[in-house]
Amino acid sequence: MELMCIFKLCQLPQQMAEKTEEILYVEISEMDYLLICNVKDLRKEIGLTQLQLSQKMKLADGFVSKVETFTERAKYNIRHLPLLAKALDCEIYDLFPKQIPKNDQVKLTLLRTNRVNRDGSVSTKKVTEVIKIEPIR
Repeated sequence: MELMCIFKLCQLPQQMAEKTEEILYVEISEMDYLLICNVKDLRKEIGLTQLQLSQKMKLADGFVSKVETFTERAKYNIRHLPLLAKALDCEIYDLFPKQIPKNDQVKLTLLRTNRVNRDGSVSTKKVTEVIKIEPIR
């Protein structure tokens, strides 16, 4: 009986997670959305991870991840602007999007799927992608 339990425990890590898809809807100010996207682009341009940016800002490790996935309530605010500018080695005005928002609020349609590992297996971690942006009138 004990051998069977040990065998099951050994097999557990080799099992793959099931690939799942989930559609979520989020309402957000268009200015917040554009700011988050611009900061993400700046972060990627200089090769910083979400974790590294959070740490350079001296915030919780998962803060930037929560902001960039749009599924959490976390957003950048006025207090974050000088921290972002210093961490990204730019001026505060560089953080703002080049385009002027056309709408006050927008509805984001998000697709959440499992991340795929380098070896092709399915991870339990989720990836969130914006698949549609609609104005809220």
